[in-house]
Amino acid sequence: MVVVGAGPTGLTAATLLARRGVSCLVVERHRALYPLPRAVHLDDEVLRIAQAAGAAEQVEAVCRPARGMRLVDGRLRPLLEIRRDRPVGVHGWPETNMFDQPDLERALRGNLARHPGATLLTGHEVVAVRVDPSGGATVTVRDLADGAVCTVATRHVLACDGTNSALRDQIGSRMRHLGFDQHWLVVDVRSNAPLDLWPGVHQICAGADSGTYMQIADDRYRWEFRLPGPGPVTDDRVRELLATWFPDGDAEVVRRTSYSLRAAVADVWRRGPVFLLGDAAHVTPPFIGQGLGAGQRDAMNLAWKVAAVHAGTADDALLDTYEPERRAHVNRAIRGAVLVGRVMSMPPHPAVHGVLRCAALLPDPDPIVRRILAPPLRGLAPSTIPTSRSPIGSPFPQWPLSDGRRSDDLLGDGFALVGTAGVGPLSALAHDVAAATVATADLPAAAAWLSRHRLRAVLVRPDRIVVATLDRRDRFRGPSSRPMR
Repeated sequence: MVVVGAGPTGLTAATLLARRGVSCLVVERHRALYPLPRAVHLDDEVLRIAQAAGAAEQVEAVCRPARGMRLVDGRLRPLLEIRRDRPVGVHGWPETNMFDQPDLERALRGNLARHPGATLLTGHEVVAVRVDPSGGATVTVRDLADGAVCTVATRHVLACDGTNSALRDQIGSRMRHLGFDQHWLVVDVRSNAPLDLWPGVHQICAGADSGTYMQIADDRYRWEFRLPGPGPVTDDRVRELLATWFPDGDAEVVRRTSYSLRAAVADVWRRGPVFLLGDAAHVTPPFIGQGLGAGQRDAMNLAWKVAAVHAGTADDALLDTYEPERRAHVNRAIRGAVLVGRVMSMPPHPAVHGVLRCAALLPDPDPIVRRILAPPLRGLAPSTIPTSRSPIGSPFPQWPLSDGRRSDDLLGDGFALVGTAGVGPLSALAHDVAAATVATADLPAAAAWLSRHRLRAVLVRPDRIVVATLDRRDRFRGPSSRPMR
């Protein structure tokens, strides 16, 4: 297996594969960690994916819990607050976490190095991928230091090479834009004097003067400012923009860069043995903090499927489910980010701000946000028993255990049958995919969850998605054949 790109998506995908016995070569053109400001937020599902990769503790150690997101007006007065501050979310980890991406990548690289089946090759680039008659690929790799070229034969290639993906071009895939294009300045600041900020992400809804600011670490902050167009920004202009928070200018600008924010999704995610993941497949504005998370979910969705094909327990058709499953999810999240970006970009108007203040009166807007961020996967089972209560296609929750572990540790790395299935289609499917069995006596929280959904048992995929259910009347709902082992 060749993974192109050692950002968070590539590192996570390679680690998940290595843990399943698939040898991986990760090719990264930069020798050192990429230094420019990029992602700063991850949620509880991303930490759960890090847990599956064996890196949750290392990742959590570089994170700072936050409280969620506030939309504020041009005078920084709150309009709408979306709290996501539970220390244990539905995925078993803190819901909102801030971090500095070099710290995250350092933790992920350290975790990857613990797996002898994975090799990280820095200072090299992939210059060509040739699809072989056998269905595999030959990858040409060049050493950027001396120009030396070598070839690597592989069954599959994961293109995690970012927004300007060369492999996307090689497979003839094109980005389809979703009608959003803005220019922003990103400034990372270090200040020893603590600022009196609400500990979350602030989105300034002020039209042309829109912005974002947040605390990343104890002495680290980030500001993002909308720009009128592309082009360089002077030091004087940066100081002017920061003057509201640092009137004496006593802030150290650690990094700054300008970005063009776009919303786009690739029209083709797979061409033979080559797959697009992360920013190579989709680009989102950062307004709901799901850019990095989308790539992590790509890795989680695809890695177990590739491993099953490599192990001979699934055929190649399983890999065709990757794009439709992830595309629907990504489109929903990107459109949610675009919506927030458009609200921020509207010229300030009392009616718009009034609507936001009314929304703030709702008892808890988080379920609405969750439906945007985590829509259920469609097409996993025929609708023989239509019900809006069905958890099929949704993540199975994770709970802390009394011994300090989390419930995914009981489920294991493969399929898992949670509950009591008896005999019948669900038991047959569970047997067919060698599912681990977790009794509710060993996981009381699951018993309460099953009861709430009026179920006796569920079959959970390796990526923690519920794929089949058995209700209290022993009615089965799920795929009519082998559910993707």
